[in-house]
Amino acid sequence: MAPSKCIICDKPNAQVCATCMSSVYCSKACQELDWPLHKTLCKKLSKFLNTSPRPSTPVKLGILLSADSPEPRLVWVPYQQAPKPNSSTTHDEVIVHHLLGDPITPTVESFNIAKNEVRGYTLDHTVVLYARDNWLNDGSKPNQAALSLTDWELPYDWRGNILMMNYKGLVGKNISSQANSGEPIVLSAIQIGGEMEPYQDFQDVTLGDFRIAVDYLGIMNKLMGDDAAKEKNRKVKGVLIRCEGDIGINKKKTGKWERYSKVEVPKDHTIWDSQPTGASKIMGFPLLVQKQPHNPAWKPNDHTRFDNQPATFLNLTVDPKISNLWGFAPPEWQSEVGSVLLVRKDQKDLSREQAWAMAEFMQFKVSDSFEDAMESGEERQRRAAVLKMLNWKQFDGFLEKFKVEMTTADGKSWARVRSPFGTKEDHNGNPL
Repeated sequence: MAPSKCIICDKPNAQVCATCMSSVYCSKACQELDWPLHKTLCKKLSKFLNTSPRPSTPVKLGILLSADSPEPRLVWVPYQQAPKPNSSTTHDEVIVHHLLGDPITPTVESFNIAKNEVRGYTLDHTVVLYARDNWLNDGSKPNQAALSLTDWELPYDWRGNILMMNYKGLVGKNISSQANSGEPIVLSAIQIGGEMEPYQDFQDVTLGDFRIAVDYLGIMNKLMGDDAAKEKNRKVKGVLIRCEGDIGINKKKTGKWERYSKVEVPKDHTIWDSQPTGASKIMGFPLLVQKQPHNPAWKPNDHTRFDNQPATFLNLTVDPKISNLWGFAPPEWQSEVGSVLLVRKDQKDLSREQAWAMAEFMQFKVSDSFEDAMESGEERQRRAAVLKMLNWKQFDGFLEKFKVEMTTADGKSWARVRSPFGTKEDHNGNPL
């Protein structure tokens, strides 16, 4: 369905293009201004709909910008209904990986546009661009169509295919305070959008959306620069895991027993120079753990105050070649540990509940499963144990059971706790 306001100036009561019925203009002047871009797909749209009618399976119309051709292309994008967590309702889940070039990318990045920054108006829906998540490093070629549509003056190094789509509502509505500002929010896309992604109700893309998306491509460098400045000052959400001594001191202050607490970590903190734990690295979810200075209020000779079992088990030795330590933490993580800071190496937010679940998983699931292999003394058995336990499927299964236990034990709701890995699989069985 064509937009109701002029795609150039946003004036109401605009007239639809008689040829494609997919873009609207308030005047001949606005139509002429859009024509150099509009003509690339105007006649092709009706031809596409005639020669490639909508399949019987669920699809939405999208526009593909290829890395191999300067011509934009219309495509049918399949989608499916996916259940919303803790709800009987569903939402649209588009299947886009196969459209973004070879080799098929395991992860996708989405760029949601709720405002045309070039022309100064906020949309009544969201235009979304899907791209390869690692396009700068995976050998992807510069996007020829994006270059062509911006007169070969594309300010940002877009590589690999780009898919344009459209869904109802504004970015982050009822989720983020940015929703009403109209600012485009760049979302990490391992779940096609990450934790802040709104549930989408997709519509066929229009040639009005085409104009909005190309305008966005033309100023992406400036927007990314603004985002980079904000990102530099952003603090990353991590978790403080208290040792026994600090738990006691904190309880005297607050009246609560609390081992895990949310903290914010600046980008210049020394923890970012740390190496990830062995287990988290194998699982594809690198975590950094850093010891914190002990509290001088402890009794100086009471070494039990340093005890921090979760931190110890997070640092288990998992390299099958290290037979003398395999299944145990290194000496420095077995005594005088103290409180520790825990963050994700990728600087994405880590919740208190995710950290708690990972520590419990390592202590009561992974460590226990290693016992048989430890008794055998064979590297082959140790390697098999690592492969069996240290993966996202094992953790996700543990998390779902742990959430049920913690709903009553923690005193806080765990119903909305999500796995840091995601809960869906791509064609290779990897988490999305």
